[in-house]
This record gives sequence, C-alpha cells and structure tokens, in this order.
Amino acid sequence: MTTIYRAEWLLPITAPPVKDGAVAVDGERIVAVGTHDEVCAACPGASAVDFGQAVVMPGFVNAHSHLEYTSFRGMFDDEQFGDWIISLIDVKASLTPDEYLWSARLGALEALASGVTTVADTTYTGETLTAVAEAGLRGVAYLEVFGIDDKRLDETMADLVERLARAQTLASPRLEIGVAPHAPYTVSSRLFQTLAAFARQRRMKVASHVAESKEEVTYIRSGSGKFAHDYREKMGWERMLIQPYGVSPIKYLQQWGVFDENFLAVHCVHASIDDIRILKAKRTAVVHCPKSNAKTGCGIAPLPDLLRQGVRVGFGTDSPAASNIMDMFDEMRTALFLHRGVERDVSVLNAAQCIRIATLGGAEALGLDDRVGSLDPGKQADLIAVDVSSSHFVPIDDPYSALVYGANQDDVLFTCVAGETLYQDGGFPRLDAHTIRAESRKVRAKLQARVGAGRVRVGAAESGWWHTPPATDQRES
Repeated sequence: MTTIYRAEWLLPITAPPVKDGAVAVDGERIVAVGTHDEVCAACPGASAVDFGQAVVMPGFVNAHSHLEYTSFRGMFDDEQFGDWIISLIDVKASLTPDEYLWSARLGALEALASGVTTVADTTYTGETLTAVAEAGLRGVAYLEVFGIDDKRLDETMADLVERLARAQTLASPRLEIGVAPHAPYTVSSRLFQTLAAFARQRRMKVASHVAESKEEVTYIRSGSGKFAHDYREKMGWERMLIQPYGVSPIKYLQQWGVFDENFLAVHCVHASIDDIRILKAKRTAVVHCPKSNAKTGCGIAPLPDLLRQGVRVGFGTDSPAASNIMDMFDEMRTALFLHRGVERDVSVLNAAQCIRIATLGGAEALGLDDRVGSLDPGKQADLIAVDVSSSHFVPIDDPYSALVYGANQDDVLFTCVAGETLYQDGGFPRLDAHTIRAESRKVRAKLQARVGAGRVRVGAAESGWWHTPPATDQRES
C-alpha cells in the first residue's frame, strides 16, 4: 500500500526545496518525490497524509551518541572535561545492566521524538542494542573496548568476541555492529592495531574518540597531565609505564595504521591542517559534536577546514551526560553560530550545509548513504515531519533557514523508519513512554544517591569495571 506524505515544504537534500511537496512510500522504500501534484499523478489511488504547515525531510543521522548514559544528564554540568570524565567513572559502576537498559530506552525515546532515525551509538554495556531494536531505530552500535595492559590483550579480545556474539543475538535487522576502541589514552597501541585488524577481517566499522581534549593531546605528546595522573590513578593504571610519543593523537594513530574508510573519528577538536590531511588521505570520516565539546571546555573542532579538505563529516549529540539533550536542531544551530563567530565570517557555514551534515553527511560518514540521508526514490523511507505553523516561523521563504534558526526537537510531528511510523503527535506506537520515564527516574535517583554517598575508586578490572568496582584496591603491575 502506497502512502503519500504531503507538506508545505519538502527537503530532498539532494535537490532544491519543493514548495507544496510530497513523498510517496511503498513498504520500506521511497517510490516518488516531487510536488504534491506530481507525486499524486505518479501514484494514483495512494492513501494520503497531509501535515499542512510543516517540512518533510530525511530523518536525522546522529553520528555519535551514548544512549545508555541518558539518565546521567545534568549531573556534572560545570566540570572541565578531565574532571567530568573522572566523575562519570565514579558513578557509572553503580548501575546494573537492567538499569542501563532503562537509561538507553529513555535515550531511544528521545531520539525518535527529536526526529533522529539513525544512531551511531557507542556502548560498553550492550544494552543499547535492545533499546534500539525495541524502538525501531536504524544505525550502528559500536561495542566499546578499553585496555592498556598488553598482558591482558588476549583476555580483552576474548571478552570482545563474547560480547559480539551476544550483540548479534540482540541486534535488529536495522542495526549493524561495530567496534569502538575508546580513545588513544585508554587503549594501547598494540590493542588498537589488533582491533583494527580484527575489524577489517570481519568487515566491521570502527569508531573512536580522537583528539577530543587538551588533556588527551598533552598525554599523547608528553605523557603528562591529568590523564597521566588523576585518570590513571582512578583506573588503577598509574604504575604502568607511560611512553610520550611527541605527536598529535591523529598522527599517533596514523603510525599504527588504524585509519581507513570504515573508521569514524569522533570529535577531532584538536586537529591541525596536517592532521586533517591525514584523515582525508585515509578516507576517514569525522563526527562533529559542537555542544558537547563547547560545554565541557574541550574547544571547537575545525569544521570549516574539514569541509574544505573534503572530509566526510556528520553531526553527533554525544551523550546526554555531556550535551543534556539529543536535539539535532540545537547541534546545527550551535555549530553555525560557533564557526561563524570564531571565523568572523558568515560564509564559512550556512543553514543548508548544516541540514545536509545532519542528514546525508552523517549517512556518508557511516557508509549508509546508499540507503538513508536523503529523500530519493529507491532509498529507505526514513523521514520526519517538522511543524512550522508557530508564529516564530512565519513567514517562511527559506525552509533551511527556518529550521536551523528557529526549530527545536519539540517541533517534530512525525518520525518514520523504513516506512514504519515510530512517533507521531507525542505518541510512540512501539514503546510505553510512561513506564520508560518512570523507570529512568528510579535510575537517576540511584545515581544521585551514589554521588551523595561519596565516590569510590573504580580499580583496574578492564573487562568488568563498568558495572562492578572490585572489592579491594587492585592494581596492574
């Protein structure tokens, strides 16, 4: 059965905006795009949904998230990045897998209501896979890996294989599984190389936090700073040798041969022109998380230079523990204002570019652009409708401008993935929103109690520290 979705404006992304536009969907796929009259003529007898004063566009591709941290939002709002990540380590070990699942479900709920149809989610617990499958979202789930003790490398890889087997049983057909070496300061060079080879052999995607903070840069260059002392002490790694490499994090990873077209470099705040040229030469994609990076004091990624060099770039919200909300309109607006302000030049970024990065750009970064990211016949019917009837939108001459400068997640009316309605007018056909919110409040209360009771040392059990801190002060030697 074919359904025609009509709105005042249609944004195909790969073509100019269409006034009084429509998109026809048959099953999971788009079959026609154009003016309302053109689409009706091409699809006689189709049922119709008229969103009126709205914009129909591709669903957002959130190219970096941590859904399992949704219940952590707002807990450490005013901490510098180095302190923020240590604070996060302190409290996250208090949750059970089931509690992480409720937190991830809350994130999936918010993603749908925000117009996100594809997520690239980094998860250690793996509960994200269940939450995403239940919600009907599309995406890539990257299983996170930590480890700097090479004596434990075989153990770490065996644990990953076991987690991947479980992940495959939980993943929906809309979800691909990848691997995520956490960051250059939490994964040894040997483990990084092993993971890269492992992923290539299995044709899996890889994502990693790269060049995110000045603490990371200092640690990789000189083996000093907060990550060399406070962070390593928290993890129980302080007795292990630190070898300063004297290069940037991106050059450090390049020398181990980990970059390729399936590598997603998240953040890249501290990337020089030489670093960007390395990423381009290796066909590596980048995720820009403007709100998270600014809020935690990490800085502002060189988005204009990345775009000028032709690097594939998508937007990510990062975790709600860092950015509070998964509002892609907010990410686009923040990016536009930050980069225009820093460059003192309005030409470095415009609204149309922002929407492309948030949709097709993210799809390209994830290698999913043959399926999603634009409204083209043959592609998957992942689309949203955004209400623009409110007074702060009127009049609309340019829908790109109206959305980026004026819209937010509350304006999303409708979210559809593979032709299936997953959110409409505040309702979630697949999900019990009331129960998810209620259970997530319980999770948050437990986290607040943990903070109130004082923080504890996590210890160094690299494959198990996420959930349960060791009973004694175990340290690697």
